[in-house]
Amino acid sequence: MAVIDGLPEIKVSVRLNGSNDDCVEYDDPDPPQTTASRGTATHSISKIIESQDDANFSVHYELKDARRWIQGNRGLVVKVYIDGSIVKSSVIQKKTLRNGVGRYVVEGMMTESERPGKAFLKPFRFAAIKQVEESDVRITEDLKVVKHLGNIEIIVYRAKIRGRGNWKPLAAILKTELAEKAMKGKNLSHGTSLSEGREIRKPRSVTYKYPDGEVRLARFVFRYKSKAALQIEGTIPRDPSPEPSPEPQTQNVADLPEAEILRLAQERLDQLADVKREGASSVKREADDEINLDRRKVYKTDADGTIDLTE
Repeated sequence: MAVIDGLPEIKVSVRLNGSNDDCVEYDDPDPPQTTASRGTATHSISKIIESQDDANFSVHYELKDARRWIQGNRGLVVKVYIDGSIVKSSVIQKKTLRNGVGRYVVEGMMTESERPGKAFLKPFRFAAIKQVEESDVRITEDLKVVKHLGNIEIIVYRAKIRGRGNWKPLAAILKTELAEKAMKGKNLSHGTSLSEGREIRKPRSVTYKYPDGEVRLARFVFRYKSKAALQIEGTIPRDPSPEPSPEPQTQNVADLPEAEILRLAQERLDQLADVKREGASSVKREADDEINLDRRKVYKTDADGTIDLTE
């Protein structure tokens, strides 16, 4: 979990695919200079995590009210921004704490349902970015998206509760198909999309105001990238090259036991005997295949020149 020095009462993490373990977090040497939320934060931290194709993810945070932030009509507001769009806003009140501690999960974005009193909860999912060729208008729009692409921001505010409100779904813009020119020079691999949702009860809503104006209590940023992208920028080491297979060692007869030497010697003698037998058999076959020519006959001639053809 990411914890800010000087503010240990608030902890935030990201988890993949319903795991109980937090993602491995790496220190961010280059935190985003432009944040999705307005205002400045008294405390802030930025971490880097590894994203995976088509993996669902959720944001987890824990609050300890050791500083008595949550008393009466005073509470905390936690907002989650992904890729520059707000996807969740929660008000933390006394009734949600257990022994002064609250643990919360944001697993997706809520959208409107046709059924009264219901909403759809659609889980967050990492999706590989697809680059396309588009018009200048599309490029201008996508440049605004790319500015915050790959960032998960969690902002904590002090708030003063006013009363009940009417819940309305948030209008987030989550894009994973972006103009190629808008992505030029960016070492980004994933964006966030939404998986198929499930129907839940519509959440309650309250109205509030910020007593601190534009000053926020804390800001947590998680920049997410694929393993390959993290290796390119040196956040994690590259995979080692496979070692070449060792050359087989030549065996020395002197190193073999006597029984093995005798076995090999007998095997070699048997091979030589087989070769000798095959050679002799081959010579015999060649002799049998030769053509036998009859002995040259001698013919007698009588005094008058008559040839005697009788045997």
